[in-house]
Amino acid sequence: MDPLLPLLVVWAVVVLTSLGTTLWRPDNRRLLERWQQAAKDAGLTAIEVFPSVVTGYRGTLLVRIREFADERGHGTQVELAGPGLAPGLTLRREPWSAFSSERNPREIEIGDVAFDREVSVLGTPEMALAVLDPATRAAVRTLVRGPFEPPGHTPLPVTGELNHGVLRLDVRGHAPSLPLNRYRGDAATKELGLDVVVRGALALAERLVAPQDLAPRLASNLKAEPERDVRRRTFVTLLREFKDHAATRETLRSLRDDADPELRLRAGIALEADGRDVLLELARGEGADDATGARAVTALGGSLTVEAARQLLESAVRARRLQSAKACAGVLGRRGAASVPALVAALAADSPDLAEAAAHALGATEDASAEEPLLRALAAEAPSVALAAATALGRVGSRAAVAPLREAERRDAELRGAARQAIAQIQSRLAGAGHGQLSLASGEAGQLTIVDDETGRLSLDDRTA
Repeated sequence: MDPLLPLLVVWAVVVLTSLGTTLWRPDNRRLLERWQQAAKDAGLTAIEVFPSVVTGYRGTLLVRIREFADERGHGTQVELAGPGLAPGLTLRREPWSAFSSERNPREIEIGDVAFDREVSVLGTPEMALAVLDPATRAAVRTLVRGPFEPPGHTPLPVTGELNHGVLRLDVRGHAPSLPLNRYRGDAATKELGLDVVVRGALALAERLVAPQDLAPRLASNLKAEPERDVRRRTFVTLLREFKDHAATRETLRSLRDDADPELRLRAGIALEADGRDVLLELARGEGADDATGARAVTALGGSLTVEAARQLLESAVRARRLQSAKACAGVLGRRGAASVPALVAALAADSPDLAEAAAHALGATEDASAEEPLLRALAAEAPSVALAAATALGRVGSRAAVAPLREAERRDAELRGAARQAIAQIQSRLAGAGHGQLSLASGEAGQLTIVDDETGRLSLDDRTA
């Protein structure tokens, strides 16, 4: 037998005996008694006292009171856990530093700027948005930075965090002189009243308990939430995660008259046929900015008749809602010949952006009647309009467009490329057409020329540009 073994056994017995004696020394017992009394005063039930911790319950919430130590010292810790306490959610102080501004890529942005700046949120968006209503967010902000201001309670000089559904509050005291003689570190707790800390922790924990069905909570939060971006994120989460839930359908209907045009737009899209009237209001610019109106026009898309799209276009032009007007032009471009007159009018607008959109839309009609107005636009002073006209002529142009496109090649490099591409597209459509057939010139790629003979036939030209 190893001669050192008996000595090791004796040493271990002495250490364990000393440890047990120290834990149950009178001073330590007094500390446990104070914790036990605090648990009773806080209204906990089923209280149990162990060598280094006191536990109790409030409903299904388990409360543990014990000591803690970290690099900053010692103190008393109140920890709460239980079924439904923000499952999987972590809320802690945002770890910003002067040397790094990078966030954890898994962090969830709530949409409350002040809260997102101070609190790091990890977990699922539906859980975070379900439990973090305005009052809870305010309490959590104070918890992670201190002093903690629990809902309905006075501020407490404590800090803490929620870590994977476990809520922890730290009450810091002075570091003791002996490692296990920690009751002196509880002086701050005694002065504060540990039962007050426990009550404050319970007040926050009860707000963080999530219902089994998150959709009604999200819908309720959305209705009462004052922060615009939080409402929008809540709506997106509700629609994404609980699309077919009764609470979601009811929320969609209620948002038809919401003050936020973005939410009206998204609700209108999600409601499909039942949301068409909402989208039409937004498309007309009723209570919505130009960008939202344009998205409403695009969402209406195929449900708009040519006449309805024309009226929306004219209204947008009069109100100088450029984005909406461009969206209307895009819709009309998919309606063929019937939309050409309205697009020709838009092509003559004093806005180069709208004229450019109208030119592209005229090309999308693929109707021959669009060729003449596009040829006029090919000579426009605005480079973007001329470029759009050249591109559109590639879709609707005939032999008559080749000479003007060839002339446009000389204006600038960007237009040259579009004109040559358009000529190549025209050639592709007219190949094999007999007299008047297009042919590639032997000069630069895609170059065409017209032979000066009586037939007007296009043929190879050995001249370079």
